[in-house]
Amino acid sequence: MEFYDLVPTNENVYQTFVDDIIGRNPKVFKFISLINRIESSCSISLDGSWGSGKTIFVKQVKMVLDSLNQFKVKGDYFEQEEETVKTIFSRLCDKTTPVESIKPHVCVYYDAWENDSDTDPLISLAYKIAKDFSCEYVFEDAPKVQEVVSSALKTIVSGITNIDVNRIYDDCHFNNKLEEIEKTKSLEQTISEMFDSLLPEHGDRLIVFIDELDRCKPTFAVKLLERIKHYFSNPKITFVFSTNILELGNTIKKMYGSDFDSDRYFDKFFDLRLSLPPVDIEQYLNNLGYWPHEPKTNILVNIFKKYSFSMREICRFIKNYELTKISDRALTNLTYSGNLKYSFNILQCYILPLLIVLHMTNSKELNSFINGKNPKPFVDLIDNIHSPFLDILNISAMPIYESKREGCRKEVLSLLYDKIFNQNFHCDPVLYGNNFNVIEFNSQIVKITIESFSLISEFNKPFETE
Repeated sequence: MEFYDLVPTNENVYQTFVDDIIGRNPKVFKFISLINRIESSCSISLDGSWGSGKTIFVKQVKMVLDSLNQFKVKGDYFEQEEETVKTIFSRLCDKTTPVESIKPHVCVYYDAWENDSDTDPLISLAYKIAKDFSCEYVFEDAPKVQEVVSSALKTIVSGITNIDVNRIYDDCHFNNKLEEIEKTKSLEQTISEMFDSLLPEHGDRLIVFIDELDRCKPTFAVKLLERIKHYFSNPKITFVFSTNILELGNTIKKMYGSDFDSDRYFDKFFDLRLSLPPVDIEQYLNNLGYWPHEPKTNILVNIFKKYSFSMREICRFIKNYELTKISDRALTNLTYSGNLKYSFNILQCYILPLLIVLHMTNSKELNSFINGKNPKPFVDLIDNIHSPFLDILNISAMPIYESKREGCRKEVLSLLYDKIFNQNFHCDPVLYGNNFNVIEFNSQIVKITIESFSLISEFNKPFETE
């Protein structure tokens, strides 16, 4: 498994929890402690930006609850893996929520985006819940989704309950308002009977994790919310919506108009509105071999914070950085002096990461940066961090330091940028002394850096060198 590619597969969900790669295990415990206290019907919104790791988080919560529930029908992990999960989770527990206090929860994960082509979300959701209660199931293609769902539900549920699932499908399709009113009570009763029949043998409560709702078609998203509100009011069910609330609001506005108050609308559906905690960037980088307090680690942490990178963007950045790091082979023909060593470290640790982040976020700014016309990204990024590679400049010994003190740092960094990208670099020795002579940026090593970066930028040409 490549830790910088956190696709929410079972393997990655398990491994990121076992090794606590992104530092969220304590948050998983806190979230489980919260939902363990719920004793009535409850709907929770877990808000996070796209790429923030919502899916991995809720799948880890589900994995833990499944591992703790000895009555569950089936799980996604081997018995040995479940034992490991239980051991790790028990270490996270405290006196407020000991592990033995966790009630047996039956968990269902429902990807709304994968199902938004279905005719009715209530059928799709009920099918997914019933399917996860069953030990054996073989899905067979059929020309109409609703026929597959109705048939599958009937096959699955008939083996473990006497509920007539076709009633749910029939009652979901109303020809007129009067018929809707007449059938609402029947539908609510049917669904309630279904869960009353399924739950007792397998757990105390049902937790339904609904993911990717913000990516769905507006009609499907609205209908799913409305269906759950009206028909899933069983006091033993908790819904957890992991979603980007801002984007979900934009989706809803596509139906009701830009002036629609989505916040008040969501208050109808969500009893609790929570925010997904951020990942521990330092811990994640540490797991990738970027050791704490190293210059390159410090600069990466600063980049991710300054540019507000999501978990997905961090993974993408790391991939690009690993691909474009300057190779030892590229340096074999250079005369490797002490001065060149400093310049190589500055290019590798500061300039190359900046090229990548600008490539990801602002191609126009990248163009001016790489052509020696825009020192701002470089100056802003390293102005407030300690860099051992810049200590050799000995800024405090420069004549300008006597009058401007630390206020001259930005000027010095801007000149350093100029020395890297402009061959005709010159600075006033009256102000800066000869300190810049101790770092050598010959055109060849700068060219090597640019060529390494071009491995990811060559095909879409975000810049043109002059």
